[in-house]
Amino acid sequence: MNTSPITSYDQLVAKAITISCEGRRKTVAVAAAQDADVIDAVSQAQADGFIDGILVGDAKNIRALAEQNCANLAHLTIVDEPDVDRAAHAAVRLAADRKADVIMKGFLPTSAILKVVLDKQYGLRGPNTLSHCAVLDIPGYHKLLNFTDGGMVVKPTPAQKLEIIDNAVLIGRALGISPVKVALSVVSTSELMIDASRKTGGMLIEGPLSFEQATSRSASELYGLRSDIAGDTDVYVVDSIEECNVVAKSLINFADAVFAGVIVGAKVPVSLVSRTDTVRNKKASLAVACLIADYYMQNRVWEN
Repeated sequence: MNTSPITSYDQLVAKAITISCEGRRKTVAVAAAQDADVIDAVSQAQADGFIDGILVGDAKNIRALAEQNCANLAHLTIVDEPDVDRAAHAAVRLAADRKADVIMKGFLPTSAILKVVLDKQYGLRGPNTLSHCAVLDIPGYHKLLNFTDGGMVVKPTPAQKLEIIDNAVLIGRALGISPVKVALSVVSTSELMIDASRKTGGMLIEGPLSFEQATSRSASELYGLRSDIAGDTDVYVVDSIEECNVVAKSLINFADAVFAGVIVGAKVPVSLVSRTDTVRNKKASLAVACLIADYYMQNRVWEN
């Protein structure tokens, strides 16, 4: 278990390496792995020593892309499956059979891989709505900031928001944070905060808070806001996918934030970033997924 909170991208990778050195190295199954940056990220993560990788996809294309980009495939397993849908099923089946701890999206639509993850035959669906968390290492902010939901639920209902908060708090715990400080950007929040506090322990929750108030203590003081979490937020819960994407993409594109994207709510984390994301961001996504998978195992989350 974590002894101190993870507060940066470098610490994410270092912790994933520590977990591996302690004998708990995670295996990542990549669905439709014929993507140059995905191959590079998996190869680098394997070389760093924190994953074993299984690349499921068009083997000929995978090898060609690796050669073009000087990615080392020597220690990675390749499962030849050119058909994208069958590759998704093969990768998810590895997780269902406990031969992989993390699923990673390769060169296929997000909806395609998640449809397979939710297929009842694999038994990977948890009790909560699946939600996306964008864990950002932002220059100028003193710790990681988790934005949710920016990739799954377009306009969540209050019930779905509770589950989205629950999923995000779980990531906070996997990062060693206690209590997890949650800020809500929605306009009407009092009932949601009460329900969330009852449902999800180990957190502080407040709202509505603007992004400025949530991340700047001095700004919140100028507004006359009395808050236990202003300027020190761990999770920022948005009202819609559009809101999350505008804020997160702005930070990634203009402030050089490192982005680790992961889908939570299933019995294995799904490492998920967009096709345009950098190798660094894909590697960050792998690292945070490994920490989540280890938290599941160490705390027997899915055995309770």
